[in-house]
Amino acid sequence: MRRNTKKNTASPPSDYQIKRAILRGIRKQGFEIDESKHLVPNSTDKSEVRKRHEEAVNFLISRSQSLIRRHEDEYIRRFIANGRDLDPLAIDPKLVEVDNDDKSALFRWVKLHWSVPTSAGYGRRLRYLVLDKQNGKLIGIIGLADPVYGLKDRDAFIGWTKEQRSRRLRNVMDAFVLGSVPPYSRILGGKLVASLVASSEISSRFRRKYRGQTSLISGTVFDGTLAAITTASALGKSAMYDRIRIAGGLEFIHTGWSSGSGDFQFINGNYEKLRDMAKEVAYTGKNTKWGTGVRSRRCVVRKALGELDLSRNLQYHGIRRELFVVPLGENWKEYLCEKTKKFRGYNLPSHRIVDLMMERWVVPRSTRDVSYMSFESDEYRLAKVSS
Repeated sequence: MRRNTKKNTASPPSDYQIKRAILRGIRKQGFEIDESKHLVPNSTDKSEVRKRHEEAVNFLISRSQSLIRRHEDEYIRRFIANGRDLDPLAIDPKLVEVDNDDKSALFRWVKLHWSVPTSAGYGRRLRYLVLDKQNGKLIGIIGLADPVYGLKDRDAFIGWTKEQRSRRLRNVMDAFVLGSVPPYSRILGGKLVASLVASSEISSRFRRKYRGQTSLISGTVFDGTLAAITTASALGKSAMYDRIRIAGGLEFIHTGWSSGSGDFQFINGNYEKLRDMAKEVAYTGKNTKWGTGVRSRRCVVRKALGELDLSRNLQYHGIRRELFVVPLGENWKEYLCEKTKKFRGYNLPSHRIVDLMMERWVVPRSTRDVSYMSFESDEYRLAKVSS
């Protein structure tokens, strides 16, 4: 049992109380626990999967009340378009890097609208607001960060060895959040925003920001090459990433499926309890050069579940996500597998991507389905959900 060593503070919850809270939270989300102690969702239908995430999403919204109260009225007025005011033929996206607190607050507010909880990104990060030059309104957001170290289907698709992955994973970024806001989302704005991750502007910014950094472990100097971007669907089979393709470069390639593990089932106030437990017990398994603290959220959960005598299989929620890779050069696999040192990247400026995606997806959808015109910006308000 853990002992409280702090003086003049309220006693922390007991292990028994934490254990009960975790099991109660899991069942409240609609999961069952099978004989092997894995979580079993009652259904893999997308509407049911959304319900599994509702508690975590609402917890994050409730925790962000200060942000919502302070900024939501302004954000709705300045950045969310009314459908009737949108001219699909005049859409002109602009990448705006999140490089100050004001842009970061707007980015975080938009993330709260996602139907699944999204992370803040790990390690290196590049975040963008995608604004429409025609009206200054927000089309969507892009968030890139370091990818997870081991992902079975991704690694098998690339074909690299563990040693090659260790050296070349820093040439890959993961899109931890990617999508559009209404009314743009109603005319396939998600495909438009997603396609922009392949733009030369993002690759160039990555190179300028990270080239020359020295690895803490290997001591090698990074050349700043961004060879590929990975991402995953939010709810099973992806419709947004399906068939995104531009001749001579951009393509979202299906690489497999995730194992159905994660920590959203603990994002209801319970993760903080697990994190505190992981800090109190001895922890090993991390290179000391990485600094203090735990290695990852997954390690926090695994360690704390063990301390509670709960199965570590509770990390497996059974909701699999479709995995994709976006190559950024014609020899991306050869480069990542260290068969060549020279990377031949695509040259895809954002304006070329936008022209092709508008012609292929956005404009045709806007003429076939005019329901976007009925969208009112006030519908995007979070306060009505969280008050």
